[in-house]
Amino acid sequence: MSDLNNQKLNLKFHQLRLVPYLAIGSLIFYFNSNLDLNYIVKGYLVLMECQLCIIVIYFLTAKITNKTHK
Repeated sequence: MSDLNNQKLNLKFHQLRLVPYLAIGSLIFYFNSNLDLNYIVKGYLVLMECQLCIIVIYFLTAKITNKTHK
């Protein structure tokens, strides 16, 4: 019985891991849609922002998960 409860908790935690990526992605979309720049510059900004945000979120989640496991 307790094994089923653990599976439900792991599934919910796994689903919540996507929330920071969705939030950052929507902020990047909102920020870049309000700019009046060339399409090439907009594309370059999107790529740079996405790479930076993925790295930041990766390190933050790694730090948070290490604290919870200790």
